[in-house]
Amino acid sequence: MSSRVRFRPILASLGIAVFAISTAADAAVHRVFPGESIQAAIDAAAPGDTILVEPGDYYEDGSSLYGLRISTDNLRLIGKVNKGQGEAGKVRLIANGSQETGVLAAPAGCEYYMTRQQCEAAIGPDFEYVKGFYIRGFTVEDFPENGIQTRWVDGFEFAGNESARNLENGIYPTLSANGLVRDNVSYGSLDTAMWVAGSENVRVIGNELHSSVIGFEITVSNEVQVTQNHIYNNTVGVGLFHPNGAGNPPLPVMANWVVEQNYIHDNNLPNAADPNDLEGILPPGIGVLVLGVSDHVVAKNKVENNDYVGIGVLGWCTALAGSPRDCGDGSGLRWPPQANNNLIAQNQVRGNGRSPPDGATLPPADLLYVQFEPNSGGNCFEKNKPKDGFTFFSSEPDGLLPTDGC
Repeated sequence: MSSRVRFRPILASLGIAVFAISTAADAAVHRVFPGESIQAAIDAAAPGDTILVEPGDYYEDGSSLYGLRISTDNLRLIGKVNKGQGEAGKVRLIANGSQETGVLAAPAGCEYYMTRQQCEAAIGPDFEYVKGFYIRGFTVEDFPENGIQTRWVDGFEFAGNESARNLENGIYPTLSANGLVRDNVSYGSLDTAMWVAGSENVRVIGNELHSSVIGFEITVSNEVQVTQNHIYNNTVGVGLFHPNGAGNPPLPVMANWVVEQNYIHDNNLPNAADPNDLEGILPPGIGVLVLGVSDHVVAKNKVENNDYVGIGVLGWCTALAGSPRDCGDGSGLRWPPQANNNLIAQNQVRGNGRSPPDGATLPPADLLYVQFEPNSGGNCFEKNKPKDGFTFFSSEPDGLLPTDGC
């Protein structure tokens, strides 16, 4: 029996205090009004302070890499939203000048594109994570790189934000730990609307992710729980990808990604990404793609009306054979390519695979398993619904979906 997580009670687990952002008893509140600078308030804040921003359009310093840059511990950044007033009731952070990323929380001296080694070289022996970051109620628009991003932050929460047309990734917690990402909306990205990368112990709950190449993605992370999200009108709804699909180095453990109780439908958007990038070669019409990763759970989701595949589990090298990213002799692999010990269970799958894209190389189906990697196995497809009513294809010798890991 695999040691993978099976149906952990996600919402009950949120009672623990790992997401609490500590504030000092004498913490100050800095109010910002239209025409003023949010960054100036951030720069003046002490650890534990709150920046409270009134509705309006904000264009920060156009010579900076960022709309907003945070390196202060336990800073709370709150946009005051007046519901019912449309765009006029939002706090809108809009790309300006040479800015590349909308909001970055990271140690001072670490840029959004740096590796850990580059940051340590820039900062020296005093490198350490930012402790705590909270952002709520911001609409971040039209940045050419990322919308809202953490990098080396321990303890973060993104709540009720909107990422609009940020062209690489919309909401992007990366190389961070102990986070909650809830009730956000993200759309219009040419890579991923929301991507958890290189991170540990992250909960992703109640977000709306649409109109991007990939709706939601996980790579090189550990202990990520994804529940009650609405994911639609992307090229691929959910991508769980091998480390070769990410820029971050593998972690010692990359297990227990639980994708549960989400509504994933109509992910048929034509792929507008650069065909030289991994996301650019993804065919449209896939609900959930488990690609060369092991020890994860996809369960109790409603997955429907994705034109090519509802839920697919594929070995990394099997999937990329013949493409520009072909594994070749395997010397370029950063991690084993097998998709092993995954649980695909109790999903409601219907209406998938009815209109595969031109040139499709795999059979369309509600459930798909294709893998020719040596030493692959331990996967379990069980109790998916409607019983005896979904379509499937399997590369197993008997033509049945694997149950050796059940």
